[in-house]
Amino acid sequence: MPVLKEEEIIQIEEKVDEIVLKVFLKALDIVGGPRKLILYRHLTWVPSLIEACYAVVLKEKFLKTESEIAQILGLTKQTVRNILSAKTEGIIENLESELKKKVIKTHVAGALAKLAFKEINQGN
Repeated sequence: MPVLKEEEIIQIEEKVDEIVLKVFLKALDIVGGPRKLILYRHLTWVPSLIEACYAVVLKEKFLKTESEIAQILGLTKQTVRNILSAKTEGIIENLESELKKKVIKTHVAGALAKLAFKEINQGN
Protein backbone atom coordinates (compact mmCIF):
# COMPACT_ATOMS: atom_id res chain seq x y z
CA MET A 1 0.00 0.00 0.00
CA PRO A 2 1.62 3.26 -1.11
CA VAL A 3 2.06 6.03 1.40
CA LEU A 4 1.25 9.56 0.33
CA LYS A 5 3.98 12.16 0.58
CA GLU A 6 3.27 15.32 2.56
CA GLU A 7 3.09 17.38 -0.65
CA GLU A 8 0.45 15.02 -2.06
CA ILE A 9 -1.66 15.31 1.11
CA ILE A 10 -1.49 19.10 0.93
CA GLN A 11 -2.55 19.02 -2.74
CA ILE A 12 -5.54 16.79 -1.91
CA GLU A 13 -6.58 19.09 0.94
CA GLU A 14 -6.29 22.13 -1.32
CA LYS A 15 -8.37 20.38 -3.99
CA VAL A 16 -11.11 19.60 -1.44
CA ASP A 17 -11.13 23.20 -0.22
CA GLU A 18 -11.26 24.53 -3.78
CA ILE A 19 -14.26 22.37 -4.69
CA VAL A 20 -16.04 23.10 -1.40
CA LEU A 21 -15.63 26.83 -1.95
CA LYS A 22 -17.22 26.54 -5.40
CA VAL A 23 -20.10 24.48 -3.98
CA PHE A 24 -20.57 26.90 -1.08
CA LEU A 25 -20.65 29.93 -3.39
CA LYS A 26 -23.18 28.19 -5.63
CA ALA A 27 -25.32 27.30 -2.58
CA LEU A 28 -25.10 30.89 -1.42
CA ASP A 29 -26.21 31.99 -4.88
CA ILE A 30 -29.17 29.58 -4.72
CA VAL A 31 -30.20 31.08 -1.36
CA GLY A 32 -30.22 34.52 -2.93
CA GLY A 33 -26.71 35.68 -2.16
CA PRO A 34 -25.07 37.00 0.99
CA ARG A 35 -27.38 40.02 1.06
CA LYS A 36 -30.38 37.70 1.50
CA LEU A 37 -28.74 36.06 4.52
CA ILE A 38 -28.00 39.49 6.00
CA LEU A 39 -31.55 40.66 5.25
CA TYR A 40 -32.96 37.74 7.23
CA ARG A 41 -30.20 38.00 9.86
CA HIS A 42 -29.06 34.47 9.09
CA LEU A 43 -25.28 34.71 9.12
CA THR A 44 -25.45 31.74 11.51
CA TRP A 45 -26.43 29.65 8.46
CA VAL A 46 -22.93 30.00 7.00
CA PRO A 47 -21.14 27.40 9.21
CA SER A 48 -23.90 24.82 8.68
CA LEU A 49 -23.86 25.40 4.95
CA ILE A 50 -20.07 25.06 4.80
CA GLU A 51 -20.23 21.80 6.81
CA ALA A 52 -22.86 20.47 4.44
CA CYS A 53 -20.75 21.44 1.42
CA TYR A 54 -17.75 19.62 2.86
CA ALA A 55 -19.85 16.53 3.61
CA VAL A 56 -21.28 16.42 0.09
CA VAL A 57 -17.93 17.00 -1.63
CA LEU A 58 -16.14 14.44 0.55
CA LYS A 59 -18.85 11.87 -0.20
CA GLU A 60 -19.44 12.52 -3.90
CA LYS A 61 -16.00 13.52 -5.13
CA PHE A 62 -13.64 11.78 -2.69
CA LEU A 63 -15.83 8.75 -1.87
CA LYS A 64 -15.51 9.09 1.91
CA THR A 65 -17.82 7.13 4.18
CA GLU A 66 -20.21 8.71 6.66
CA SER A 67 -17.88 7.71 9.49
CA GLU A 68 -14.85 9.22 7.79
CA ILE A 69 -16.72 12.44 7.04
CA ALA A 70 -17.97 12.66 10.63
CA GLN A 71 -14.43 12.25 11.91
CA ILE A 72 -12.96 14.79 9.47
CA LEU A 73 -15.61 17.42 10.21
CA GLY A 74 -16.07 16.71 13.91
CA LEU A 75 -19.77 15.95 13.43
CA THR A 76 -21.83 13.00 14.57
CA LYS A 77 -22.39 10.22 12.08
CA GLN A 78 -26.14 10.90 12.28
CA THR A 79 -25.64 14.56 11.34
CA VAL A 80 -23.59 13.50 8.33
CA ARG A 81 -26.27 10.97 7.41
CA ASN A 82 -28.95 13.69 7.63
CA ILE A 83 -26.93 15.99 5.37
CA LEU A 84 -26.25 13.29 2.79
CA SER A 85 -29.81 11.96 2.75
CA ALA A 86 -31.41 15.39 2.33
CA LYS A 87 -33.88 15.62 -0.54
CA THR A 88 -33.30 18.42 -3.03
CA GLU A 89 -36.81 18.23 -4.46
CA GLY A 90 -38.84 21.22 -3.42
CA ILE A 91 -36.00 23.03 -1.67
CA ILE A 92 -36.18 26.00 -4.03
CA GLU A 93 -39.93 26.34 -3.50
CA ASN A 94 -39.54 26.07 0.30
CA LEU A 95 -36.49 28.31 0.56
CA GLU A 96 -38.40 31.51 1.31
CA SER A 97 -40.22 29.91 4.25
CA GLU A 98 -36.97 28.35 5.47
CA LEU A 99 -35.28 31.76 5.37
CA LYS A 100 -37.92 33.08 7.77
CA LYS A 101 -36.80 30.55 10.39
CA LYS A 102 -33.94 31.46 12.69
CA VAL A 103 -31.97 28.21 12.44
CA ILE A 104 -31.09 26.24 9.33
CA LYS A 105 -32.03 22.58 9.61
CA THR A 106 -29.47 19.96 8.67
CA HIS A 107 -31.62 18.67 5.83
CA VAL A 108 -31.98 22.18 4.37
CA ALA A 109 -28.22 22.78 4.43
CA GLY A 110 -27.68 19.31 2.98
CA ALA A 111 -30.24 19.85 0.24
CA LEU A 112 -28.69 23.19 -0.72
CA ALA A 113 -25.18 21.69 -0.77
CA LYS A 114 -26.33 18.72 -2.85
CA LEU A 115 -28.19 20.95 -5.29
CA ALA A 116 -25.18 23.27 -5.63
CA PHE A 117 -22.82 20.31 -6.17
CA LYS A 118 -25.15 18.90 -8.82
CA GLU A 119 -25.39 22.22 -10.65
CA ILE A 120 -21.61 22.66 -10.64
CA ASN A 121 -21.14 19.14 -12.01
CA GLN A 122 -23.61 19.99 -14.79
CA GLY A 123 -21.53 23.04 -15.67
CA ASN A 124 -23.86 25.69 -14.25
